[in-house]
Amino acid sequence: MSKHKHEEQELPFVALMDTMTNVVGVLIIVMVMVGISLASAVNKILSDLPPVTKEEHQRMVEQIKKLPPIAEDPKDLDEKKRIAELELKKTDDELSKIDTTSVQAELKFLDLDSFRKKLDEAKVDREKKKAEIDKLLTELERLKGLLDQTPVYQPPAPKYVRLPNPRPYPAKPNETRILVAKQGVLTLNEAEFIKPIIDGLDKVKSQLEYKDVKIDPFLPMLTKIFGSAQAAQQAWPDIAPSVNTFQMDQVAEAYKALATAGLQPNKNILSSLGDIAVVIRSTLPAVADAVIAATKGDLAKWTALDPSKDPLKPTFKATLAGAKISFTYGSGKPVEVKTTPRDVLNYFVKDLADLDSIKNKSRSKVIYDAFKLQAMLERAASNPTLSGSYVIKPTVRPGSTLVALALTPRAGGGETLDQMRAEASNYQRLMRQIKGDPNGVAVFQVMADAFDAYLEARKIADEIGVAATWEFLARLDLSVNVANYEVQRFTQVAAAAPRKPGDPDPVRIATPKRSLD
Repeated sequence: MSKHKHEEQELPFVALMDTMTNVVGVLIIVMVMVGISLASAVNKILSDLPPVTKEEHQRMVEQIKKLPPIAEDPKDLDEKKRIAELELKKTDDELSKIDTTSVQAELKFLDLDSFRKKLDEAKVDREKKKAEIDKLLTELERLKGLLDQTPVYQPPAPKYVRLPNPRPYPAKPNETRILVAKQGVLTLNEAEFIKPIIDGLDKVKSQLEYKDVKIDPFLPMLTKIFGSAQAAQQAWPDIAPSVNTFQMDQVAEAYKALATAGLQPNKNILSSLGDIAVVIRSTLPAVADAVIAATKGDLAKWTALDPSKDPLKPTFKATLAGAKISFTYGSGKPVEVKTTPRDVLNYFVKDLADLDSIKNKSRSKVIYDAFKLQAMLERAASNPTLSGSYVIKPTVRPGSTLVALALTPRAGGGETLDQMRAEASNYQRLMRQIKGDPNGVAVFQVMADAFDAYLEARKIADEIGVAATWEFLARLDLSVNVANYEVQRFTQVAAAAPRKPGDPDPVRIATPKRSLD
């Protein structure tokens, strides 16, 4: 049994030895092969190296000797490394024991996102300001360029300046208008300009009166007064005869009032009341209204028309006693009439209007045909001698009782500044004429852009010694009325409100007085 056991233990050992022998053999073979390969590599390296002489080898040895020695021994370095690691570990332990609570609390206040946002906003603001500054710098350069191109200011020549010297205006001035424009001056003496025109009209004035008057130009006005064209046509035969003496709107108003009161007006009644109105310096409608009131027993309106300024010496009186009224005019005897409308009306139409001091007095007043007068003036305006420096256009204006002459300066009319500086100029000759007239006044009418021209013209006038004043002129268009030739106005004029007894006198603001300067 024991022998069998020994054999079983011996077999693995033999196998092990065989295996080890094989391994050793393989290793020997590997080592031989490595040695062969190493020898081949060394031979190859040596064969590739350039040949070195003895002198070159000696120089290399000397260079190696000159190299600095190795700083430390590797063993010392390992020891130092070990010591450094121990110190680092010790430092880490100490740092881990430090209290960082307060530092962490402070760091909580540091919001990096907020700081980044503010930083971004600051960058945007900086870029914006940079753009604005660049723009300002560009504008500055542009302005510098313009400034370099701007001519040097040269002050203008000194101007003539006048100090105000107010003086009284003549009581009856003979005014000559000096129209001052930028280019020069025009002159106009209205009295001298209109005189030859009036003289010519005076020679043919009878031709300018109404002969066969038509209702057509009056119809719109009369329709408004009577309420219809038919009523105006019916009244026309009775009011038409007054066309040469009274404004037709007043005749129509008086006729309508009398008709409304039932007094059956006609041309004779209107003519008689018109004579009374002329003498007592009143209007035809006012007289008709007073007569109507008197027919009703109200005498206040009639006595209120008294032209006398002395209440103790009235021109006429009227008293009511029972069924009779006593009328007195001037120094004449009282006339008693019944209070019936017809008797009262007859007093005014027959008794009062038949007095020598009243009868036919309205015939002294003449109202001319506006369209005949306009046609006559148009023919006169075609005469260059009469029109002079102006284009004349006669104009009939509704609401106006005078025909107007619209004056427009002709091209080349008047004198320029250079022309009027000459001593023999028309302007200086006119200034000397004005100076020779004790009541002569030069009225300078200056347009808005002509003040420099005015100063030049005024300087010449002052040197000559002309009495003068000045005013602004909006446009260089003038209008002169043809005085002494009243025409129909073709429109109704509102009557002034009647004054009640005891009313104070109205306050009238006087026109500002002119003065020489």
